[in-house]
Amino acid sequence: MKVAIIGSRGLTVEDFSPYLPPDTTELVSGGAKGIDQCVARYAQARGIPLTEFLPEYSRYRRGAPLKRNEQIVNYSDLVIAFWDGASKGTQYTMNYCEKTGTPLKVVRL
Repeated sequence: MKVAIIGSRGLTVEDFSPYLPPDTTELVSGGAKGIDQCVARYAQARGIPLTEFLPEYSRYRRGAPLKRNEQIVNYSDLVIAFWDGASKGTQYTMNYCEKTGTPLKVVRL
């Protein structure tokens, strides 16, 4: 199962194992600061394949981060969002999950 882990840039989580389904085969991230960096370290330390979608500013300009978030959702089987209640990018991505019917688990921190 391809599991995307997204979240607010000001948050950190070091152990994602309590949140991941046992059939997780790949982690998906956006390559940004905060949660995305934590996911990269977690995947590397445990030998879990990681796919990162980076914003394509030359193609999408200011909308690149949101387009990247849509790509993450479209690629993933499940999205786990670590949210501080304020991040607009995380909120946008959670709304996009609901719009597309992509399974979403929200962890409020």
